[in-house]
Amino acid sequence: MLHTRLIVLVALTAAATAACADRTTSSDGLIEWTVDVTPILAITGDDAQGEPQIGAAEGVTRLPDGGVLVADRGLFALRWFDSTGTLVRSLGREGKGPNEFEYIAQLHRCGDSVYINEITKAKPWLVYGLDGTMARDFAFDSPQGIPTYRTACGPAGRFLHMGWERREGPPGEPGRARGLVPFWLSDATGRATAPLGDLPGSERLVTPNGSGPHPLGREPVLSIGRTRAYVGTADSFTVRTFSLDGEPLESLRFADTDLRTTPDDIERYKYLDTVGRTDARKASAERQWATVEFPPTVPAYDAMLVDARDHLWVRRLPRRIGAEAEWIVFAPDGAPAARVTLPGDLTVHEIGDGYIAGIRTDAADGGQVIEMYTLRRTP
Repeated sequence: MLHTRLIVLVALTAAATAACADRTTSSDGLIEWTVDVTPILAITGDDAQGEPQIGAAEGVTRLPDGGVLVADRGLFALRWFDSTGTLVRSLGREGKGPNEFEYIAQLHRCGDSVYINEITKAKPWLVYGLDGTMARDFAFDSPQGIPTYRTACGPAGRFLHMGWERREGPPGEPGRARGLVPFWLSDATGRATAPLGDLPGSERLVTPNGSGPHPLGREPVLSIGRTRAYVGTADSFTVRTFSLDGEPLESLRFADTDLRTTPDDIERYKYLDTVGRTDARKASAERQWATVEFPPTVPAYDAMLVDARDHLWVRRLPRRIGAEAEWIVFAPDGAPAARVTLPGDLTVHEIGDGYIAGIRTDAADGGQVIEMYTLRRTP
Protein backbone atom coordinates (compact mmCIF):
# COMPACT_ATOMS: atom_id res chain seq x y z
CA MET A 1 0.00 0.00 0.00
CA LEU A 2 1.27 3.49 -0.82
CA HIS A 3 2.49 5.58 2.05
CA THR A 4 0.21 8.58 2.55
CA ARG A 5 0.14 11.76 4.53
CA LEU A 6 -2.66 13.53 6.36
CA ILE A 7 -2.03 17.24 6.71
CA VAL A 8 -4.40 19.37 8.73
CA LEU A 9 -3.92 23.11 8.33
CA VAL A 10 -5.67 25.41 10.80
CA ALA A 11 -5.94 29.16 11.03
CA LEU A 12 -2.88 31.02 12.28
CA THR A 13 -3.01 33.76 14.90
CA ALA A 14 -5.03 36.93 14.51
CA ALA A 15 -1.80 38.87 14.03
CA ALA A 16 -0.81 36.73 11.07
CA THR A 17 -4.27 37.11 9.60
CA ALA A 18 -4.11 40.89 9.90
CA ALA A 19 -0.70 40.95 8.24
CA CYS A 20 -2.14 39.19 5.16
CA ALA A 21 -5.43 41.10 4.95
CA ASP A 22 -4.40 43.81 2.48
CA ARG A 23 -6.88 44.06 -0.36
CA THR A 24 -5.38 43.10 -3.74
CA THR A 25 -7.24 43.63 -7.00
CA SER A 26 -6.21 42.14 -10.35
CA SER A 27 -6.19 43.94 -13.69
CA ASP A 28 -9.67 42.63 -14.55
CA GLY A 29 -11.16 43.99 -11.31
CA LEU A 30 -11.35 40.73 -9.35
CA ILE A 31 -10.30 40.72 -5.71
CA GLU A 32 -7.48 38.28 -4.90
CA TRP A 33 -8.41 35.93 -2.08
CA THR A 34 -5.60 33.88 -0.56
CA VAL A 35 -5.00 30.65 1.32
CA ASP A 36 -2.48 29.84 4.03
CA VAL A 37 -0.35 26.95 2.79
CA THR A 38 1.87 26.45 5.85
CA PRO A 39 1.10 23.17 7.66
CA ILE A 40 1.22 23.22 11.43
CA LEU A 41 0.53 19.48 11.83
CA ALA A 42 1.41 16.55 9.57
CA ILE A 43 0.72 12.83 9.99
CA THR A 44 2.69 10.75 7.51
CA GLY A 45 2.58 7.10 6.50
CA ASP A 46 1.30 4.58 9.02
CA ASP A 47 0.47 5.24 12.66
CA ALA A 48 2.62 4.10 15.60
CA GLN A 49 1.15 0.59 15.40
CA GLY A 50 1.91 0.29 11.69
CA GLU A 51 -1.72 0.75 10.60
CA PRO A 52 -2.37 2.86 7.48
CA GLN A 53 -3.94 6.27 8.01
CA ILE A 54 -5.39 6.67 4.51
CA GLY A 55 -5.93 4.02 1.82
CA ALA A 56 -7.78 5.52 -1.17
CA ALA A 57 -9.74 8.57 -0.05
CA GLU A 58 -12.84 9.48 -2.09
CA GLY A 59 -14.01 12.49 -0.09
CA VAL A 60 -13.37 14.66 2.95
CA THR A 61 -15.47 17.04 5.04
CA ARG A 62 -14.68 19.23 8.03
CA LEU A 63 -16.55 18.50 11.27
CA PRO A 64 -17.92 21.09 13.73
CA ASP A 65 -15.14 20.35 16.24
CA GLY A 66 -12.42 21.09 13.66
CA GLY A 67 -11.72 17.47 12.84
CA VAL A 68 -12.29 15.79 9.50
CA LEU A 69 -14.29 12.84 8.20
CA VAL A 70 -12.80 10.88 5.30
CA ALA A 71 -14.55 8.31 3.11
CA ASP A 72 -11.89 5.73 2.33
CA ARG A 73 -12.47 3.22 -0.48
CA GLY A 74 -9.12 1.51 0.10
CA LEU A 75 -9.82 0.82 3.77
CA PHE A 76 -13.57 0.15 3.26
CA ALA A 77 -14.44 2.65 5.98
CA LEU A 78 -15.44 6.09 7.13
CA ARG A 79 -12.58 7.58 9.18
CA TRP A 80 -12.80 10.34 11.80
CA PHE A 81 -9.73 12.44 12.69
CA ASP A 82 -9.81 15.02 15.50
CA SER A 83 -8.57 18.60 15.28
CA THR A 84 -5.03 17.48 16.09
CA GLY A 85 -5.01 15.04 13.16
CA THR A 86 -5.32 11.93 15.35
CA LEU A 87 -7.46 9.04 14.12
CA VAL A 88 -10.25 8.66 16.68
CA ARG A 89 -12.72 6.35 14.96
CA SER A 90 -13.15 4.08 11.95
CA LEU A 91 -16.53 2.72 10.87
CA GLY A 92 -16.82 -0.08 8.33
CA ARG A 93 -15.07 -3.07 6.87
CA GLU A 94 -15.11 -5.02 3.62
CA GLY A 95 -18.36 -6.87 3.03
CA LYS A 96 -21.99 -6.68 1.94
CA GLY A 97 -23.76 -6.16 5.29
CA PRO A 98 -24.71 -3.08 7.33
CA ASN A 99 -21.79 -0.64 7.71
CA GLU A 100 -19.78 -2.82 5.32
CA PHE A 101 -18.46 -1.56 2.01
CA GLU A 102 -17.13 -2.96 -1.24
CA TYR A 103 -16.69 0.19 -3.33
CA ILE A 104 -17.12 3.69 -1.86
CA ALA A 105 -17.29 5.98 -4.90
CA GLN A 106 -18.22 9.37 -3.41
CA LEU A 107 -18.82 11.38 -0.25
CA HIS A 108 -21.16 14.36 -0.29
CA ARG A 109 -21.71 16.71 2.65
CA CYS A 110 -25.31 17.92 2.40
CA GLY A 111 -26.14 20.16 5.35
CA ASP A 112 -25.74 18.12 8.54
CA SER A 113 -25.75 14.77 6.75
CA VAL A 114 -23.14 12.80 4.82
CA TYR A 115 -24.25 10.91 1.70
CA ILE A 116 -22.04 7.97 0.74
CA ASN A 117 -22.31 6.47 -2.75
CA GLU A 118 -21.59 2.74 -2.40
CA ILE A 119 -22.06 1.62 -5.97
CA THR A 120 -22.28 -2.14 -5.33
CA LYS A 121 -25.44 -1.94 -3.20
CA ALA A 122 -29.01 -2.23 -4.51
CA LYS A 123 -29.76 1.07 -2.76
CA PRO A 124 -26.42 2.77 -3.45
CA TRP A 125 -26.86 5.97 -1.40
CA LEU A 126 -26.24 5.67 2.35
CA VAL A 127 -27.09 8.60 4.63
CA TYR A 128 -25.15 9.12 7.87
CA GLY A 129 -25.16 11.76 10.57
CA LEU A 130 -21.86 13.46 11.26
CA ASP A 131 -21.46 11.18 14.29
CA GLY A 132 -21.65 8.07 12.09
CA THR A 133 -25.26 7.13 12.85
CA MET A 134 -26.81 5.64 9.72
CA ALA A 135 -30.21 7.17 8.91
CA ARG A 136 -31.31 5.35 5.74
CA ASP A 137 -30.38 4.05 2.32
CA PHE A 138 -32.10 4.80 -0.98
CA ALA A 139 -31.72 5.12 -4.75
CA PHE A 140 -32.33 8.25 -6.82
CA ASP A 141 -35.04 8.30 -9.44
CA SER A 142 -33.59 8.52 -12.92
CA PRO A 143 -35.27 9.21 -16.28
CA GLN A 144 -33.00 6.47 -17.68
CA GLY A 145 -33.85 3.88 -15.02
CA ILE A 146 -30.16 3.41 -14.10
CA PRO A 147 -27.83 4.98 -11.49
CA THR A 148 -26.69 8.55 -12.15
CA TYR A 149 -23.42 9.36 -13.94
CA ARG A 150 -22.69 12.34 -11.68
CA THR A 151 -24.42 13.93 -8.67
CA ALA A 152 -24.05 17.14 -6.64
CA CYS A 153 -25.92 18.19 -3.50
CA GLY A 154 -26.73 21.47 -1.80
CA PRO A 155 -27.01 22.54 1.84
CA ALA A 156 -30.83 22.31 1.84
CA GLY A 157 -30.94 18.68 0.71
CA ARG A 158 -31.55 19.33 -2.99
CA PHE A 159 -29.66 17.32 -5.60
CA LEU A 160 -28.51 17.86 -9.18
CA HIS A 161 -27.84 14.89 -11.47
CA MET A 162 -26.34 14.04 -14.83
CA GLY A 163 -27.31 10.89 -16.72
CA TRP A 164 -25.49 8.61 -19.13
CA GLU A 165 -25.09 8.78 -22.87
CA ARG A 166 -27.23 6.02 -24.36
CA ARG A 167 -26.19 4.45 -27.65
CA GLU A 168 -28.53 2.43 -29.80
CA GLY A 169 -27.40 -0.31 -32.16
CA PRO A 170 -23.87 -1.62 -32.75
CA PRO A 171 -20.75 0.17 -31.42
CA GLY A 172 -19.82 3.35 -33.26
CA GLU A 173 -16.70 4.04 -35.24
CA PRO A 174 -13.56 4.24 -33.10
CA GLY A 175 -12.64 7.80 -32.15
CA ARG A 176 -13.98 10.75 -30.17
CA ALA A 177 -17.73 11.20 -29.68
CA ARG A 178 -20.03 13.34 -27.57
CA GLY A 179 -23.77 12.98 -27.20
CA LEU A 180 -26.58 14.64 -25.25
CA VAL A 181 -27.49 13.38 -21.78
CA PRO A 182 -30.32 14.27 -19.36
CA PHE A 183 -29.84 16.58 -16.38
CA TRP A 184 -32.40 16.86 -13.59
CA LEU A 185 -33.07 17.93 -10.00
CA SER A 186 -34.33 15.81 -7.11
CA ASP A 187 -35.13 16.09 -3.43
CA ALA A 188 -33.47 14.30 -0.51
CA THR A 189 -35.81 11.30 -0.78
CA GLY A 190 -34.48 10.62 -4.29
CA ARG A 191 -37.67 11.77 -6.04
CA ALA A 192 -37.04 13.60 -9.32
CA THR A 193 -38.50 17.12 -9.09
CA ALA A 194 -37.54 19.00 -12.27
CA PRO A 195 -35.95 18.09 -15.61
CA LEU A 196 -33.31 20.52 -16.91
CA GLY A 197 -33.21 19.10 -20.42
CA ASP A 198 -30.61 17.27 -22.51
CA LEU A 199 -27.17 18.90 -22.69
CA PRO A 200 -23.73 17.84 -24.01
CA GLY A 201 -22.31 15.08 -21.86
CA SER A 202 -18.90 13.51 -21.45
CA GLU A 203 -16.53 13.48 -24.41
CA ARG A 204 -16.01 9.76 -24.97
CA LEU A 205 -13.32 7.59 -26.48
CA VAL A 206 -15.22 5.03 -28.56
CA THR A 207 -13.72 1.54 -28.91
CA PRO A 208 -15.12 -1.77 -30.23
CA ASN A 209 -15.86 -2.74 -26.61
CA GLY A 210 -17.70 0.44 -25.61
CA SER A 211 -16.56 3.89 -24.55
CA GLY A 212 -14.89 5.79 -21.73
CA PRO A 213 -13.87 9.38 -20.97
CA HIS A 214 -11.62 10.71 -23.74
CA PRO A 215 -8.10 11.79 -22.72
CA LEU A 216 -8.20 15.61 -22.29
CA GLY A 217 -11.87 15.55 -23.29
CA ARG A 218 -14.60 17.77 -21.88
CA GLU A 219 -16.39 16.50 -18.78
CA PRO A 220 -19.50 18.28 -17.45
CA VAL A 221 -19.23 19.57 -13.88
CA LEU A 222 -22.16 20.17 -11.52
CA SER A 223 -22.85 22.16 -8.38
CA ILE A 224 -25.90 23.34 -6.45
CA GLY A 225 -26.38 26.05 -3.85
CA ARG A 226 -29.19 27.44 -1.72
CA THR A 227 -31.23 28.87 -4.59
CA ARG A 228 -29.49 27.90 -7.85
CA ALA A 229 -28.19 24.86 -9.71
CA TYR A 230 -25.18 25.08 -12.03
CA VAL A 231 -24.23 22.95 -15.05
CA GLY A 232 -20.93 23.49 -16.85
CA THR A 233 -20.13 21.69 -20.11
CA ALA A 234 -16.62 23.26 -20.31
CA ASP A 235 -16.81 24.26 -24.00
CA SER A 236 -16.12 27.86 -22.97
CA PHE A 237 -16.04 29.76 -19.68
CA THR A 238 -19.83 29.75 -19.52
CA VAL A 239 -21.92 28.06 -16.82
CA ARG A 240 -25.64 27.34 -17.27
CA THR A 241 -27.75 28.38 -14.29
CA PHE A 242 -31.16 27.13 -13.16
CA SER A 243 -33.58 27.89 -10.34
CA LEU A 244 -34.32 25.00 -7.98
CA ASP A 245 -37.68 24.74 -9.77
CA GLY A 246 -35.79 23.95 -12.97
CA GLU A 247 -36.28 27.30 -14.71
CA PRO A 248 -33.31 28.49 -16.83
CA LEU A 249 -31.64 31.67 -15.53
CA GLU A 250 -28.98 33.90 -17.05
CA SER A 251 -25.73 32.01 -17.64
CA LEU A 252 -22.52 32.98 -15.84
CA ARG A 253 -19.62 34.03 -18.08
CA PHE A 254 -15.98 34.98 -17.73
CA ALA A 255 -13.17 35.67 -20.19
CA ASP A 256 -11.77 32.61 -21.96
CA THR A 257 -8.08 31.88 -22.35
CA ASP A 258 -6.54 30.29 -25.45
CA LEU A 259 -7.93 26.73 -25.27
CA ARG A 260 -5.88 25.21 -28.09
CA THR A 261 -4.24 21.98 -26.94
CA THR A 262 -0.48 22.23 -26.36
CA PRO A 263 2.28 19.66 -25.74
CA ASP A 264 2.27 20.81 -22.10
CA ASP A 265 -1.41 19.87 -21.81
CA ILE A 266 -0.73 16.39 -23.17
CA GLU A 267 2.33 15.91 -20.96
CA ARG A 268 0.33 16.88 -17.86
CA TYR A 269 -2.49 14.50 -18.79
CA LYS A 270 -0.06 11.61 -19.23
CA TYR A 271 1.62 12.39 -15.91
CA LEU A 272 -1.68 12.42 -14.01
CA ASP A 273 -2.81 9.25 -15.77
CA THR A 274 0.21 7.26 -14.55
CA VAL A 275 1.56 8.83 -11.34
CA GLY A 276 1.85 6.16 -8.67
CA ARG A 277 0.76 3.39 -11.06
CA THR A 278 2.46 0.05 -11.59
CA ASP A 279 4.76 -0.50 -14.56
CA ALA A 280 2.07 -2.67 -16.16
CA ARG A 281 -0.53 0.10 -15.81
CA LYS A 282 1.88 2.65 -17.29
CA ALA A 283 2.62 0.36 -20.24
CA SER A 284 -1.10 -0.11 -20.86
CA ALA A 285 -1.65 3.66 -20.80
CA GLU A 286 1.19 4.22 -23.26
CA ARG A 287 -0.37 1.73 -25.67
CA GLN A 288 -3.66 3.61 -25.48
CA TRP A 289 -2.04 7.01 -26.02
CA ALA A 290 -0.50 5.71 -29.25
CA THR A 291 -4.01 5.14 -30.63
CA VAL A 292 -5.53 8.44 -29.47
CA GLU A 293 -5.80 11.73 -31.31
CA PHE A 294 -5.99 14.32 -28.54
CA PRO A 295 -8.73 16.96 -28.89
CA PRO A 296 -7.78 20.21 -30.68
CA THR A 297 -8.86 22.23 -27.65
CA VAL A 298 -8.94 21.53 -23.90
CA PRO A 299 -11.81 22.09 -21.44
CA ALA A 300 -12.24 25.67 -20.25
CA TYR A 301 -12.58 24.38 -16.66
CA ASP A 302 -12.59 21.06 -14.83
CA ALA A 303 -14.12 21.62 -11.37
CA MET A 304 -16.92 23.60 -9.75
CA LEU A 305 -18.13 24.00 -6.14
CA VAL A 306 -20.52 26.20 -4.16
CA ASP A 307 -19.02 27.43 -0.89
CA ALA A 308 -20.53 28.09 2.54
CA ARG A 309 -21.46 31.66 1.54
CA ASP A 310 -23.24 30.44 -1.61
CA HIS A 311 -20.48 31.67 -3.95
CA LEU A 312 -19.75 29.52 -7.00
CA TRP A 313 -16.08 28.59 -7.56
CA VAL A 314 -14.98 27.45 -11.04
CA ARG A 315 -11.47 26.11 -11.69
CA ARG A 316 -9.65 26.79 -14.94
CA LEU A 317 -7.87 23.70 -16.21
CA PRO A 318 -4.18 23.80 -15.17
CA ARG A 319 -2.10 23.68 -18.36
CA ARG A 320 1.23 22.07 -17.38
CA ILE A 321 2.78 19.76 -14.78
CA GLY A 322 3.16 21.57 -11.46
CA ALA A 323 1.07 24.56 -12.54
CA GLU A 324 -1.11 26.29 -9.98
CA ALA A 325 -4.87 26.35 -10.52
CA GLU A 326 -6.82 29.58 -10.93
CA TRP A 327 -10.34 29.57 -9.47
CA ILE A 328 -12.85 32.25 -10.52
CA VAL A 329 -15.44 32.98 -7.81
CA PHE A 330 -18.94 34.24 -8.63
CA ALA A 331 -21.15 35.97 -6.04
CA PRO A 332 -24.64 34.54 -5.32
CA ASP A 333 -26.12 37.09 -7.76
CA GLY A 334 -23.86 35.78 -10.54
CA ALA A 335 -21.34 38.63 -10.67
CA PRO A 336 -17.62 37.69 -10.88
CA ALA A 337 -16.27 38.47 -7.41
CA ALA A 338 -12.80 37.06 -6.72
CA ARG A 339 -9.86 35.00 -7.89
CA VAL A 340 -8.10 32.32 -5.80
CA THR A 341 -4.88 30.47 -6.68
CA LEU A 342 -4.49 26.92 -5.32
CA PRO A 343 -2.15 24.00 -5.98
CA GLY A 344 -2.98 22.44 -9.33
CA ASP A 345 -2.84 18.89 -7.97
CA LEU A 346 -5.37 19.56 -5.20
CA THR A 347 -8.88 18.18 -5.73
CA VAL A 348 -11.07 20.48 -3.64
CA HIS A 349 -13.99 18.76 -1.90
CA GLU A 350 -15.30 21.47 0.41
CA ILE A 351 -15.05 25.26 0.78
CA GLY A 352 -16.18 26.64 4.13
CA ASP A 353 -16.41 30.15 5.47
CA GLY A 354 -12.70 30.24 6.27
CA TYR A 355 -11.19 27.00 5.03
CA ILE A 356 -10.70 24.75 2.00
CA ALA A 357 -10.51 20.94 2.30
CA GLY A 358 -9.38 18.55 -0.40
CA ILE A 359 -7.23 15.65 -1.56
CA ARG A 360 -3.84 16.03 -3.22
CA THR A 361 -1.83 13.42 -5.10
CA ASP A 362 1.74 13.21 -3.81
CA ALA A 363 4.09 13.56 -6.79
CA ALA A 364 6.75 11.46 -5.07
CA ASP A 365 4.85 8.17 -4.91
CA GLY A 366 1.29 8.77 -6.11
CA GLY A 367 -0.04 8.58 -2.56
CA GLN A 368 -2.75 10.87 -1.22
CA VAL A 369 -2.60 13.90 1.01
CA ILE A 370 -5.76 15.09 2.74
CA GLU A 371 -5.40 18.84 3.20
CA MET A 372 -7.23 21.68 4.86
CA TYR A 373 -6.23 25.29 4.19
CA THR A 374 -7.13 28.56 5.84
CA LEU A 375 -9.03 30.74 3.36
CA ARG A 376 -8.71 34.53 3.62
CA ARG A 377 -11.57 36.38 1.96
CA THR A 378 -10.60 39.99 1.37
CA PRO A 379 -13.61 42.34 1.77
